[in-house]
Amino acid sequence: MSRLVSKAIKGAASPAVTPCVLTFFLLLYVGIAFGTNEPLTALMAFTRGNAALIALLALVPLNGAARLVAECRSFLKRRRALSGAAGIDPSGLFDDEVALPETAAFEEEGKRLAEQGYAVRAAAGSLAAWRGVTLFPARFLYLLGMVLLFCGILFSLTGRVTHRQVVLEGEALPLSRDLVQRIVLREEPGLFLQRTLDISVAGAGGGERHFGLYPPGTHRGYYLYPRYLGIAPLLRFSAPDLPGGFEQFAVLSIYPPGKEDTFQIPGSPYRFIFQMVPGEGRDPYATGSITLQFRLLKGEAQVFSGSAPLGGEASGGGYRLALPEFRRVVVADFVQDAGVPLIWSAAALLLLSLLWFVPVRLGWPRQEILLLGQAGNVTACSRAEGGHRAHAGRFHELLDRLQPAEGGAP
Repeated sequence: MSRLVSKAIKGAASPAVTPCVLTFFLLLYVGIAFGTNEPLTALMAFTRGNAALIALLALVPLNGAARLVAECRSFLKRRRALSGAAGIDPSGLFDDEVALPETAAFEEEGKRLAEQGYAVRAAAGSLAAWRGVTLFPARFLYLLGMVLLFCGILFSLTGRVTHRQVVLEGEALPLSRDLVQRIVLREEPGLFLQRTLDISVAGAGGGERHFGLYPPGTHRGYYLYPRYLGIAPLLRFSAPDLPGGFEQFAVLSIYPPGKEDTFQIPGSPYRFIFQMVPGEGRDPYATGSITLQFRLLKGEAQVFSGSAPLGGEASGGGYRLALPEFRRVVVADFVQDAGVPLIWSAAALLLLSLLWFVPVRLGWPRQEILLLGQAGNVTACSRAEGGHRAHAGRFHELLDRLQPAEGGAP
């Protein structure tokens, strides 16, 4: 039974598990891409509703956790061996292990290793030498980051709740009484984005908050993700068979320019099709200098068409459309997602791992040598996290000195 458990733990910690699982999902993504224009969204929906795929994806954080435990155990055990602790079996802790003749004398090798830049610790029956800085913190942060990342993905897939709402200037923010004061789109090229969005909200209890494109702001336990921009012009419409006229703000998702949206006049056969006219120079949504093209349909027949700037009007054939004012609109997703903090934490850990790995790997790679005499046997061990060729050369020179007769003349 213990052998079975040992094999199960070894298999769970295998570095091949994560690549195999991710390759499967990549192939599944490619297959879905042939049948839909949004393969990632379809893959997430398909995975969310399939218990077998959820269980398969769960193998990734489990594998990361098992590798993390194994990495910590190996690091601590190797450190104890290098410190001279008795009873440590070095098998599996180093890259190379060589059995030396029982008569090999290694006590005098410490001075030579010290001259080559190694820190040396000599004790009865053992000699340890090392140089450079260990990459263990980078590996620890990387594995922990991967565990948090895929735990976050699992939580997002299985527990994410999304409500799509309209955020309108001059109206209360959905789910609260906080007032949306203004929505501003600025053309300010940054590191990743060419524009910035600012949703200014006055709290019901005082104070002011701002929501942007990314990272998502939080509101009453929900993350606010802006999805689409639009406008809500005040429509004042009259027609020959609509003597009382009509007046209402119409929420139109017509950004960027060229995108169409429709608005049905309630209780009538009239339907408008609106489109924002592309501006010359600066973005019309950012400047507020917006002109709308429109077509008016009565049933399926077009009865009127034209264009009018916001703040202006158009008329003809007994029809009149005035646009005296407008408000900016953001269609946003309000999302409850327990995976977001884990994903952001994972991103921070992976960045820290990279910041440790790169300079240490390039400038101070870790190299270790252990000579250990136990029960009449001498074992020489070597391990390098960088500079493998030079370190292997020094290790092989050490072995040649400790067994000079091997391969020589009798």
